[in-house]
Amino acid sequence: MLLGGMLFLWGSAELLVKGSSELAIGFGIRPMLVGLTIVAMGTSSPELAVSLYAALTATKDISLGNIIGSNIANIGLVVSICAMIKKLHIEKSAFRREIPIMVGGTLLFCLLAWNGVLSFWDGLILLACFFAFMMFTIKQSRGDRNRAKAQEGFVDIRKDTKAVLKNLLYIFVGLVGLILASYLIVNSAKYIANYFGISTFVIGISLVAIGTSLPELAISVVGVVRGEVELAIGNAIGSNIFNTLFVIATVAVVTPIPVDRSLFQLHIPFMVGFTIVMIPMMRTKSMINRVEGLILFLAYAVFIFFIFTNP
Repeated sequence: MLLGGMLFLWGSAELLVKGSSELAIGFGIRPMLVGLTIVAMGTSSPELAVSLYAALTATKDISLGNIIGSNIANIGLVVSICAMIKKLHIEKSAFRREIPIMVGGTLLFCLLAWNGVLSFWDGLILLACFFAFMMFTIKQSRGDRNRAKAQEGFVDIRKDTKAVLKNLLYIFVGLVGLILASYLIVNSAKYIANYFGISTFVIGISLVAIGTSLPELAISVVGVVRGEVELAIGNAIGSNIFNTLFVIATVAVVTPIPVDRSLFQLHIPFMVGFTIVMIPMMRTKSMINRVEGLILFLAYAVFIFFIFTNP
């Protein structure tokens, strides 16, 4: 199940990257924005499904651990592996818009969780921030389209109905495939972890988080290999924003989530640290190089070591 799910995941990622990148070019939208929205929400759907299911079945430890672990994995695993494959050149505009939103969302989540519970009202605050982010992103996409239309050689894909439908089909099939593949991977990983008697929170923050982050990893790696670096980095950033401001917020609105104070000693500081370290790394010539990617990967390995030696 685990190996089959991974193969299925890769094929689905190929379809999603192909469809979304071609639509982005045809609509005159930056690939970064496509990664931040359509692709990020699609690849974060396993986190939403797993977290809601876990919370409603009285395993809230998996729900919270999944989100914290996924946000760490998106940077420590996804971004690091992509950077080791190819230098990640980042648009300067991302420093002014998307990255501050990711950092701000993470810090707001920590502030609301400080009192030991994410309540219904905390969830509403996070959701309000998410919808404000979406409105901001839609406004930005309109500006991108106007600039693209003014460029010579721009072909408006809206005039080709078949091309639009074909790419939408690629995206739909890719998303469905990602969700099904993630289901196979997560369930097999949970079975393996339970067999060895690991706690539910450790399962959530490690194996389940890695499993639900595999769509982001597959999409981003395929994007880098295909030359869609902006799509890849936008996917990782957008997934963290979506996880923090929408997924855990939705779960909190449905049912309050207890937050153990011990999480602020190791797990949450790691999440904040991985988020903030992106800023100085990306400011170095507007890119994350292979050495920095290796550093992120090793830091993630240290994190995994700590949570298994200090469960």
